[in-house]
Amino acid sequence: YFQRIRERLDIAWNRRLRTQLSKLWKKGRTLAAQMEHTTRLLVTLDPTGKIVRVQVIEDSGTFDLDQAAIRAFNDAGPFPNPPQGIADADGQIQIRWDFVLKT
Repeated sequence: YFQRIRERLDIAWNRRLRTQLSKLWKKGRTLAAQMEHTTRLLVTLDPTGKIVRVQVIEDSGTFDLDQAAIRAFNDAGPFPNPPQGIADADGQIQIRWDFVLKT
């Protein structure tokens, strides 16, 4: 299940990242070199795999990258057919996901 999520996210993240970096460069901004920018998300899915909420639990220090991570997850979802047993008592599925950009 997590491999399927990763595959869909890779496509969405690459597209969103290119878009956000292009916007930064057009504004004359760049990211600090030789640095790791990590956005940590907590994603909540319903029992069918539909995204209920995406929240940043630790930002990367760059708002545009954090937004790209959120949008990538929303673009990639929903994630149907979650395996039984990963839902909590309320039927929701919590996934922590890190987006890392090394410059």
